[in-house]
Amino acid sequence: MPDHRPKLGFLALSDADSIDLLLETLQETGWVDGKTFDVVFPAATPDLTKLAGNMQQLLDAKVDVIVAQTKPAIVIAKRATATVPIVMGALNGDPVKEGFVQSLDRPGGNITGSYYNVTSGAAGRVGVLAELVPGLKRVGIVFVPDSDASIRLFDDLAAAAAERGLDVIRMPVRGGYDVDRAFETAKAAGAQGVVTVTAAEMFAVRREVAETQHKHRLPAVMGSIGFPELGGLAKFGPEVPSLWKTMAPTVDRLLKGDAKPADLPLVTVDGFQLDINLQTARTLGISVPDALLRRAVRVVGAAPHP
Repeated sequence: MPDHRPKLGFLALSDADSIDLLLETLQETGWVDGKTFDVVFPAATPDLTKLAGNMQQLLDAKVDVIVAQTKPAIVIAKRATATVPIVMGALNGDPVKEGFVQSLDRPGGNITGSYYNVTSGAAGRVGVLAELVPGLKRVGIVFVPDSDASIRLFDDLAAAAAERGLDVIRMPVRGGYDVDRAFETAKAAGAQGVVTVTAAEMFAVRREVAETQHKHRLPAVMGSIGFPELGGLAKFGPEVPSLWKTMAPTVDRLLKGDAKPADLPLVTVDGFQLDINLQTARTLGISVPDALLRRAVRVVGAAPHP
């Protein structure tokens, strides 16, 4: 451990379970908040102006390492400092093409961390919905209209839907308050099911999506972890929490000061996981195909064995 008590700062859009998992994993290696290090965590917010203010708080607190959750936070952190080590918390995209690092093995600069790419999961999410809703012809796609990354992910989902001959209904959502209106509009336009982009903004509204899905009887498939546990029909996407656990050794080495971000390879996650809520399927009158159940890693709401 270093001579001084280091500070770990978090720049986050949402209070995700992934962050708790990272802290728990760090604790297993001896990092205890208030004893061996200090955690500085301004209130999570998707508001970019407030997020920039949070970043300034971290710099004022002289944190030794910053964990930035998803692309908006990473962009703000990168603009604010070229010296404090930044750990990317689950960047959705290509960190080299985005200009955050020079290469995956030797990032260069002051940024390292973790990433994943959900582009290839778009077809899978649309495919899961098509299996759950036989005769699917019109699909609603939930996205954040103010986010360039979200719009690109919308395009990926729309292309996957077009390949199946499906009509697409745009469902822009800026926050939880927009979800009901978006579902109501999509239902009126003939949508038979909904898929969402995968992003921190979607994670923040997953409860509203689950509840509104029942209200309008419009089945939804998200990429956000925990969606079926909240009553959502299905989740198809990467296991992002496991990615945060995988990057704990990177944070550990930076806190100890025995490595530089430039020399620490990025970590990623392979594959996508399918989770299904059978109780929700029954409520919505959906019969889940056996083949889909066999693919599911996690099944929620299954009937108890007699």
